[in-house]
Amino acid sequence: MVEFVKLASIVLLLFSTVSAASVRADEPQMLITNSYDADSFSFLIAGDNGGFPEPFYSTQLQRGVAASMANQSEAHDCKFILELGDNFYFLGVKDIYDRRWRGTFEEVYDYPSLYIPWYITTGNHDWGGSVQAQIDYTKISTRWTFPWYWYTLEHTLEPSGTKIRTIMFETTIPCGIGTTGIDGVPIDEEMAEEEWAWLEKELQDSQDADYLIVTGHYPIYSASTNGPTVACLKNRLDPLLRAYGVSAYISGHEHSAQYLLSNDGSPVKYIIIGCSNFVTPWFANENSDVFSAEFLFASWRDILTGCFARADVTTEHMDITIMEGKEGHELYTITIPKRSAS
Repeated sequence: MVEFVKLASIVLLLFSTVSAASVRADEPQMLITNSYDADSFSFLIAGDNGGFPEPFYSTQLQRGVAASMANQSEAHDCKFILELGDNFYFLGVKDIYDRRWRGTFEEVYDYPSLYIPWYITTGNHDWGGSVQAQIDYTKISTRWTFPWYWYTLEHTLEPSGTKIRTIMFETTIPCGIGTTGIDGVPIDEEMAEEEWAWLEKELQDSQDADYLIVTGHYPIYSASTNGPTVACLKNRLDPLLRAYGVSAYISGHEHSAQYLLSNDGSPVKYIIIGCSNFVTPWFANENSDVFSAEFLFASWRDILTGCFARADVTTEHMDITIMEGKEGHELYTITIPKRSAS
């Protein structure tokens, strides 16, 4: 099954086309803010949860993860969900009327506790279809929230003023959509440079955040086949994360869960949540000398289990707990301290 998924991915992407015209649209860049009168709140993280093409629409693993996510959301009163891309395997959606919306998203996540905002970024498979349609769906959905290719979330606890900023960085535009891997060739060079400039400005403007998170589809470090590093992001994104004191970089793409720390002393926590629909049970680079693999999840026994994560934000610290997808068991918790805001 895993080899079929990989082969299908390559074949289908060979038939997809991405042009600058498909990227351009007149939409504003967005800052979405919310505050909670509480001393804590929780949210969920899912990655690579894009189901399967017609006539199947979804997978058994995706449906099981959805049920566990619903249980966690109800139990912890989760406020929103971060979705890390590859929202529709293998060629995205055609338009806002595509049957994939119902079969892969709406019907799979049809639980009352999951009718909360879903904050979206896109992955390489989404670019096989219309990413503009995923933006446009925001206008007709009560929960799908994807106002622009890149945008920022700001959530504040009151009255303490504890603030988490989450910068939703679109990695496919600057790093490309290769058929056998991440090729590092931008989809649109001008737009890629616009996004890089926007990102640095957002990081500069986020220095008062108690927790500063950046998300993207592609990882920077990986113990899986795309590792040990992704050059496009290691060379340009990683230095920005370090320079501006980012707490964690959360990505998908690899169909596993990973928690990695760089061996050169970087304080950034590198987290991968990419097994909300498929599991790829091998780690070709787990013994790399460039990072320490603190936690890895993806084995043959997990092939129909999958994963997601729950984040719990408090006035003192933030915990990201990697969850087993079938029964919702807690697997590993990553504690992120408050930043020394400047």
